[in-house]
Formats: sequence, structure tokens, C-alpha cells
Amino acid sequence: MLNFILFTNDKLFKIGLSDSDKCSFCGTYSEDLYHLFFNCSTVRAFWNRFTVWWSDLCGENLSLTLKDIIIGLLHRTDVLNYLITLGKITIWESRKNKISPNFRLFLHKVRTKQEVEKIIAIKN
Repeated sequence: MLNFILFTNDKLFKIGLSDSDKCSFCGTYSEDLYHLFFNCSTVRAFWNRFTVWWSDLCGENLSLTLKDIIIGLLHRTDVLNYLITLGKITIWESRKNKISPNFRLFLHKVRTKQEVEKIIAIKN
């Protein structure tokens, strides 16, 4: 089993590797996984844009909860959980690069993955 830890500012601060435990985006609240991926106002704007995009794409009104973001929608068998994972990767990479999560960057990731899948499908 693969185990890993994402070192958010709350953990880094506790072990003395950060000057603050505050969120990399909003700078107001302690940055734990729940805040970083769901509760932060900056991240909430990203997920709100995501749900509007999904609605435009599929005609489905989507409301994401903390549980949906952290562990996924267990009843879904479509591409939605994969897209949520790409959203979390976008948020994490934005944090690493000290920029706000950018929905255009997420869309670029989706298009890149789609092109790779097309190439694989053509080859097979």
C-alpha cells in the first residue's frame, strides 16, 4: 500500500519548516488538507467554477461537499472523480508555485490528458 503525506503549512509549521501555519492562498486560516482543498475562499471559487463548467458540459447540477473532494463520489462511475483529482492536482501545484488556483490551468490539464488519451486510442 502506498502511503504519503502532503505537507501543508500546519504540518510544516509544527516541525519548524515554515514561519506560519496560515493558508498559502488566503493567508487567514490554518492550512490543513481540508482548508487547502475545500474550505479556503480562494479554493471555493475554483470549485464553484468547476461545478459551473461541469453543468455547462453535462447539463448536471453538481454540488461538491468536503467528502466529495477529499475521497471522491463513490457512486460515480464516469469521469467526474478523475476530473476532481485533476482539480486537486491543479490546486496543489498552484500552492507549490505560489499562485492562486487558476481554472484555465485546470482546463489546460484536461485538454492535455484528452489529447494523450486520443493518441493512445488511435494506437490501440
